[in-house]
Parts: sequence; structure tokens; C-alpha cells
Amino acid sequence: MTIEHPLKLNYALASKRALTGAGIALLLLAVILLIVGEIESWVYIPIITTSIGGACSGLFYYLIHDLFFKDHKYGNIINLFCGFCFLFIFWLSLVFALAQVGLWD
Repeated sequence: MTIEHPLKLNYALASKRALTGAGIALLLLAVILLIVGEIESWVYIPIITTSIGGACSGLFYYLIHDLFFKDHKYGNIINLFCGFCFLFIFWLSLVFALAQVGLWD
């Protein structure tokens, strides 16, 4: 007897959402770094942590929008909620990275 899980995950779409989230996070970080002006060796830690946070946000978007609430009538509200969650996770990962390099007190 085998037990099947009721959720069927689409790994290709999940990885696409994760890469999109990581790309958007890297783009936002690039804008922030262009405002700062100079790039030094400490920048690599925020690049890694914000890309990981963006990938986790992309997976969160996949789980909420594409898996749990796929045919829901409030799609725009779900997208807005996921956008706020993306910005929150991006901010947390950026604060974590800056705290690790000593630039956030």
C-alpha cells in the first residue's frame, strides 16, 4: 500500500518562481548599491543572502498563488499580499546581511 500526497508540485514552475524572486532581489540590491556608489569586498555577503531571501520569496509566491489559491476569485489581493511578503523578506535578508558585515546596528 502506498500513500500519495494530495498536492502535486510542479518543480519546473517552482524553480522558475524561485529564480525570478532571486533575480528581482538582486536587481533591487544593485539599485541600492548604485546609490551607495562604491563596491567593496563586504558586498558579497548581502548579494548571497538577498538572493537566498528572494528565492524563498519566489517559492512562497509559488505555494500561495500557484498551489493553494490557484482558482481563487481574489487574485489581485493575493498578488499584493505576496508582493508585500517579498519586500518584507527582502528587507529582513538585507538587514541580516548588513548586520553580519557590521554595517547595521
